Amino acid sequence: MADVSTIDENNSAIPWYDAKEIEAKWQKVWEAKKTFKASDESERPKKYVLEMFPYPSGDLHMGHARNYSIGDAMARQAHMRGYDVLHPIGFDAFGLPAENAAIKHNTQAAKWTYQNIAQAVETMHRMGFSYDYDRMFNTCDPEYYRWGQWMFIKMWEKGLAYRATSPVNWCPNCKTVLANEQVVDGKCWRCGSIPEKRNLSQWYLKITDYAQELLDDLDKLDGWPENVKAQQRNWIGRSEGAEIDFTLADIDGVTPTNQKITVFTTRADTIFGVSFLVLPPESELAAQLVAGTQYEEAYLELKTATDKISSVDRQGSNLEKNGVFTGRYVINPINGRPAPIWIANYVLLDYGTGAVMGVPCGDQRDFDFAKKYNLEIAPIICTEEDPLYEQLKDEKDLRVTSVDWESAMAAEGYLIQSGDFTGLKGGKHSEAVDAITKWLENNNCGRPKVQFRLRDWLISRQRYWGNPIPMIHCDDCGDVPVPEKDLPVLLPQNLDLGAGETLAQNAEFYQTTCPICGKPAKRITDTMDTFTCSSWYFMRYTDPHNDMLPYARDKVNHWMPVDNYIGGIEHAILHLLYSRFWTKVARDLDLIDVDEPFTNLLTQGMVKDAHGETMSKSKGNVVPPSSVIDPYGADTMRLAILFIAPPEKDFDWDEEAVGGANRFIKRAWRIVWGLTQSANFDAKIELNGLDEKSAELNRVLHELGIRCTNDYDRGQFNTAISAVMELVNAASKYLVDTENTPQNRDAALCALVARDIVAMLAPICPHWAEELYHEAFGFSTSVYDEAWPEFDEAQTIAATQEIVVQIMGKLRARIDVPTSATKEQMQQQAQEAVAQLLDGKQIVKVIVVPHKLVNFVTK
Repeated sequence: MADVSTIDENNSAIPWYDAKEIEAKWQKVWEAKKTFKASDESERPKKYVLEMFPYPSGDLHMGHARNYSIGDAMARQAHMRGYDVLHPIGFDAFGLPAENAAIKHNTQAAKWTYQNIAQAVETMHRMGFSYDYDRMFNTCDPEYYRWGQWMFIKMWEKGLAYRATSPVNWCPNCKTVLANEQVVDGKCWRCGSIPEKRNLSQWYLKITDYAQELLDDLDKLDGWPENVKAQQRNWIGRSEGAEIDFTLADIDGVTPTNQKITVFTTRADTIFGVSFLVLPPESELAAQLVAGTQYEEAYLELKTATDKISSVDRQGSNLEKNGVFTGRYVINPINGRPAPIWIANYVLLDYGTGAVMGVPCGDQRDFDFAKKYNLEIAPIICTEEDPLYEQLKDEKDLRVTSVDWESAMAAEGYLIQSGDFTGLKGGKHSEAVDAITKWLENNNCGRPKVQFRLRDWLISRQRYWGNPIPMIHCDDCGDVPVPEKDLPVLLPQNLDLGAGETLAQNAEFYQTTCPICGKPAKRITDTMDTFTCSSWYFMRYTDPHNDMLPYARDKVNHWMPVDNYIGGIEHAILHLLYSRFWTKVARDLDLIDVDEPFTNLLTQGMVKDAHGETMSKSKGNVVPPSSVIDPYGADTMRLAILFIAPPEKDFDWDEEAVGGANRFIKRAWRIVWGLTQSANFDAKIELNGLDEKSAELNRVLHELGIRCTNDYDRGQFNTAISAVMELVNAASKYLVDTENTPQNRDAALCALVARDIVAMLAPICPHWAEELYHEAFGFSTSVYDEAWPEFDEAQTIAATQEIVVQIMGKLRARIDVPTSATKEQMQQQAQEAVAQLLDGKQIVKVIVVPHKLVNFVTK
């Protein structure tokens, strides 16, 4: 027991709650004893709890504190529930912010990064997070990025990594290319600039090889939010349709050449309505068709203008649709009619084959384009209610090719003017689609095709602070991988970033010899997208110091998959999709046995400032944890941040909530100490010996304990805390009600309630709980190793319950009856309670609703 001579403001027998002293004390103990070190050989079942990889941009703010507090509460409670918990931390340390900061402050990116990491780790210690710091690493450590390079080479050997020249998204502000996934709402995901299209030679990973599996396996992820899975399904974008070969016509517009232009469509049933074929301005074929013709100048003007429009805006309905005729035609394979080839700004190169058939009767964008350039609009599908249906329902030839519509029609109904297919039911997955696709296939001018929106992952970055791509280009041997014995390819530490020096300008870095022929060669100077580093870090945590492999197979299989993963919804596509891909590749390389990296995903809400703006260093509106820890303590901060709102909801930071949390933690401290004054931790509760007040406290303990446990299991910490608050109130009432007769308090019950309050708050307020566990209870082990309390639903039933007594449906009394009372006993007690009101009346019927009411019907 502690020295209780220290004076509390309300009770001289209770020591003062000194958060600063208590938290510093227990942080030192935990560190010295390595309390949170995970074992690879424990007989307990495993639980892997992980918060998304933090970026070391400086000290932490309340957004970080919320994320890590959620994960820490999960990890601590899981250990108390009997799991061996892996709860690691490290830093996603490569990337543009560090490089730009180094340029701004005239320093090296590594120095800047490691300074920020040290600051963040110090704050994490102050917040009391239960990390296994022995497993910590940073992605900029050569011991880590060596294995990222090794994985790249394994993907190269498997045909999953390649170099290609193609139009890419170039961010003029970040001065590097972006993957398609990193262009969000038409802007750079990091800086918000509008990317340009450039034709560059870049490195890719073939994520498209896994498109179908990535889509199918979403159905396995029952522990993921539906909105995250929906975003991934939409991004992968599986479409069932057909590829159709249109033959390029000669200059005369009608004579077929040997060249085919293939389009992809989900609506083969609309092929008779093709009025034109459309190519995007960045298409090489488009440039070839107009080269040296009267249309070339107009084409170049269109291409320049289109390069300045984002992909999202190009597909938008509000875009002014501009185009240029190529002077050439294709021949429709199903009816032999020529269709003009146009180049238009609303078509994207990376959709389908990069060529689109224009069907203006059923597509609004095609309709707008056709109206603007006076192209055919041939109705080829309509409903039975449409006036055209009666007019053309039996018409096989294109008799009507011009309409006076204001907009395109819904392409649903029955085919008209469609040759032998006229009259068939059209629409997606319709008999007309199947019939026409089969005809195209039988006539060798089309085939069924499954198309994905997903494109291969562009990983090249033209910046310094990243993982070097481990490839060498030799003029004789081509692109060859760096030999494994030479890994890692180290980043130079002497670049003058302020002067704009890059790896491509650093001869000491790029000059090398070909590992095959020994001739002078050039090292690739692109670095990898930082998402390659965060796509497998969770596997490395299982075996972080392995210098022979990225991780030992038995260790990664023991811990993976991650059981609880916590992070922001903004990573729904980027990080989460890439991590799923990397895991499947690792499986196919026989490095791991699991198919999916994360079993349960919690996407926590944002912490916003008083004006409703998300906290961000760039906005200068962050609230540092120290602003709460210094005056109140880390446990108050953790309690407040978890109590304000459910984890998945955004909330505005509220200073008053911090004050309220601090008042509660002090009150709970006093109540627990108060209970210990009458407690016997060696005694067992005798339920039959409890008086009325003790029995009620015991009932409330089990009722609220069950609710708290269920809320922890659902990750709803705000309501779990609320249940403990109610228990503290009930314990306080018990102490007040027995203040004059403390000798009548049940010693075993006082010990149990005190112990359970501390245990249920321990995952959230660990320093506070540890101090009470040792000093108030006198225990020598850690509260972290305390078993989670067990609660009995049978003990939640009160000895008595209140029922209402009615006469002719009107309330006449409220009485307490034994909870176990039969209908007959309820009726007897009720009749006694309203005997005077029933005097002189004849009871003709008695309605008894168990546990609720008794109603006497009289006359």
